[in-house]
Amino acid sequence: MIVQEKKPKKKLSKDIINIIRTTQRNNIELTHIADNKANVLLSLNALMVTFLLPLVVANSAVILERLLYIPLIFLSLTCFITIYICTIVLKPSNLKNFRDNDNQEGQFSPFFFGNFYKMEPQEFFDYIKDTAAKPDNIRGHLAEDLYYIGRRLAFKMNYIRWAFNIFIIGLFLSLLSTTTILWVL
Repeated sequence: MIVQEKKPKKKLSKDIINIIRTTQRNNIELTHIADNKANVLLSLNALMVTFLLPLVVANSAVILERLLYIPLIFLSLTCFITIYICTIVLKPSNLKNFRDNDNQEGQFSPFFFGNFYKMEPQEFFDYIKDTAAKPDNIRGHLAEDLYYIGRRLAFKMNYIRWAFNIFIIGLFLSLLSTTTILWVL
């Protein structure tokens, strides 16, 4: 009698699952931090514009007479560009194209809501059941999700860096032009 050996099922080890979870949690927390930075920068610049406008209108004669419109142009452009960049960071992604990014087997990750939010419940349950039956699929989907979370985080961080740089340079130019104008006059 020949005894066939059973192939051991490939399971994700607990260490690998913990590493993936920790990395995903860290990336999500960093994304939250990036959103908070963008929100603070956006709010600060919106407040500056809100307070600046009435002051400019009320003192327009003095501003024109002393050439203070030059630093105000720098400051206004800085605020509006920073607000625009921060809005891009905070703007939600377009979800309609996520399921179009299937892999070669026509499968998409069932773990990201952007891939299944338009599915019917039974369609989703059947799909996740089929996906969960294949450990290689789970590994691939988790890796793919982790990759896209990281890409989105890098996108946000790069734009926030640009917004802060523009904000700092704009404030510096505004102050420099103000002191130069006041020193010359």
